[in-house]
Amino acid sequence: MSSDDDDDALTWAGARDPSLYETPEVKPSKATKASKTAKAPASGTSVAADTTPALADGESADTDDEMAPAMSSVVLIALGLLGGIYLLYTVGWFISWQRLVYTDPDLLELAAFRAQQVLAIIAAPLWFAATLFFTRERKPAARLLWLVVGAVVLVPWSFTFGR
Repeated sequence: MSSDDDDDALTWAGARDPSLYETPEVKPSKATKASKTAKAPASGTSVAADTTPALADGESADTDDEMAPAMSSVVLIALGLLGGIYLLYTVGWFISWQRLVYTDPDLLELAAFRAQQVLAIIAAPLWFAATLFFTRERKPAARLLWLVVGAVVLVPWSFTFGR
């Protein structure tokens, strides 16, 4: 039995194949693309003709679907923590509204009370989802700022201080 057999037992099949490693693609910015197309070849040099088509205003040189930039692990951890806080807020609002007993016989006030309950319970997940949706093309700092603002605004005070 050789040492290669022992090493093979600890690896996945084909794990040592360097063609399987994926590296993130770095896309040049639009300003870089524009400067490349605007540069003229120096006089006296033989350079092949530029084959990139001229772009009109508002056109993009990217033919591929543009992907959002990858987030750092710190941002992903912060999003997970804030998502957990929002989940706890939802549970807190649910518990605090279950503790309240509405005794007024007015049907309209009872309907308004139930609507408040539902809106309070779904406010935290709605804020989280709306923030992720509307800040998807912004910097991660802006996304985290809006999530922190929501975490401060949506605290279930009736659950926090008790009744």
